[in-house]
Amino acid sequence: MTTSVPAGFVPFATTTGFIAHNGPYYARMLDDGGYEYGFRSDAARHGNPNGVLHGGSVLGFVDTILGHLVVHTTRRPCATVSLDSRFIAGAPPGAWITGHARIRSLTKSMAFVDAEALAGDRLLLTATSVFRIFPDPATRQAT
Repeated sequence: MTTSVPAGFVPFATTTGFIAHNGPYYARMLDDGGYEYGFRSDAARHGNPNGVLHGGSVLGFVDTILGHLVVHTTRRPCATVSLDSRFIAGAPPGAWITGHARIRSLTKSMAFVDAEALAGDRLLLTATSVFRIFPDPATRQAT
């Protein structure tokens, strides 16, 4: 199993909690200003009894990249309100998993975001989500 990370990917700043356990996750900036995300799966943490990636490991990755894109775009904290997913195919542990996310619509307090996860050219999962965007803690007034 290879453990290399493709060129241009840098680790997420968050290195604790679930993100650290399921990851590490990586991102690289694309020419259009968007991101491509990735993580190296492994059998010990990401495999299921059927010998493929557990859907929860891929879904956790997708939820994280959706939130990352919302925070990057709005510069404000957010939380997942809903996440609908469709599992399309499986991949063996050890695969480099990539993800892409895009904002469909953005309001003052909500973001509507889509994502997909792939192993190479194989589409693993698609998702649509809604995120609550919170006021910037630095500008929030005391009540």
